[in-house]
Amino acid sequence: MKKKILVVDDEPTILELIEYNLESNDYQVTTATDGQMAFDKVNSDVFDLMLLDQMLPKLSGIEVLKKMRKSGNLTPVIFLTAVDSEDNKIEGLISGADDYITKPFSIKELLARIKVVLRRTSKQERENQFQLNTDIKSLIINDKEISLTKKEYELLEFLIRNKGIVVSREQIFDNVWGINSNSQMRMVDIQISHLRDKIEKDTKNPQIIKTVHGFGYILEV
Repeated sequence: MKKKILVVDDEPTILELIEYNLESNDYQVTTATDGQMAFDKVNSDVFDLMLLDQMLPKLSGIEVLKKMRKSGNLTPVIFLTAVDSEDNKIEGLISGADDYITKPFSIKELLARIKVVLRRTSKQERENQFQLNTDIKSLIINDKEISLTKKEYELLEFLIRNKGIVVSREQIFDNVWGINSNSQMRMVDIQISHLRDKIEKDTKNPQIIKTVHGFGYILEV
């Protein structure tokens, strides 16, 4: 079955170029020319990947992505950006993007990045069948039940509610421990470490709860 890709750009020549080359490489392509149209389409259909321009009419690419992740839509996203600045890249990744590519780009590079993201996200879907058992406060990964402490469960539940979004240590602490808690901020890192011991295959290279240095953590599952 062909992979479905939503391509979003307000420049007709770029949109046509990408659409032609993706279809020539056996992808099924849908297009959108502004942010609101992109958001409507990605929420009314299922796509394997979204190529999303950062500068768009009506809603910016960042706004589209934030709305998607907030609504629980985890469609993989590669940002297309004309601004090659570290701040723009960081903002895109924090908002939940899977990758970015700077204009002008070669079609060869774009196709390579698409393959990498599709391969990675397909692998995650196969390997990380991830479910909380709310009745007995435990976690099930690939049909295996994992016991959690009360605080581990509450922490994981908060991360799942914000999956695909970077959350700061302060946000985690305030929501899991409570603003008036006597616990210290370092408890966030300690409990994250305990969770990783239970759910990660390689705690030195975590693939489920990832650290975004200088910002906090993100759950990618």
